[in-house]
Amino acid sequence: MPAKIISFVTMKGGSGKSTSAMCLGAYWQKSGMKVGLIDADPAGTLVRWIAAGTDLAEIPAVTAGPDSVDTGIDDFLARGLDRIIIDTPGFQSEATDAAIRRADLLIIPMRPSPIDYQVAVDSAEHIADLTTAPVRFLLNQTTKGSVIARHMRAQMEAANAQPMEVELSARVAYGEAALAGTTPSYYQPRGAAAREIADFASETGTLLGMRRKKARKASEPV
Repeated sequence: MPAKIISFVTMKGGSGKSTSAMCLGAYWQKSGMKVGLIDADPAGTLVRWIAAGTDLAEIPAVTAGPDSVDTGIDDFLARGLDRIIIDTPGFQSEATDAAIRRADLLIIPMRPSPIDYQVAVDSAEHIADLTTAPVRFLLNQTTKGSVIARHMRAQMEAANAQPMEVELSARVAYGEAALAGTTPSYYQPRGAAAREIADFASETGTLLGMRRKKARKASEPV
């Protein structure tokens, strides 16, 4: 079965896009899946992150420019991976569009603020112009139970924006793990951040399973 492709897309920097992409990939790798990372962000965050430590050294990761995202995907597909995760630039580009077109699931990370939400909606509208793949909003860097987080979730649900059930909180463990070139799943495997990541991976896997069932049903003869 071909690898499932998850693209992290937003037109705003500082949303936690690279962090959520890396944490998801590291969790799946630690769980025994074969994961590949495509770093299409000019900052090269994922590749630098892996190089900073040893825990993530076995995760294959490649950088990709505007003309090489498709090549990176095809190379990973040929290697028989289970998951391909793409971190895109924080702005509209050919690399972003290629990652959108090839994705089985698109995740838009956003901080719980009205401005971030507006940009996230703009990102979702751009995605809808390029693909019919499912899109989910990921509330990131939240303070659990805060008024603003509850307000933004309610606003998204009222607009049928489909936020993910899981939230990634603003926790020191994420930054500390990144400094060591790792993620909370390795750094503090029994900590609150690691539990959030496990829930994030579980919900993402469920969404990919729903996508697979829909595709299979659409291919069945009438």
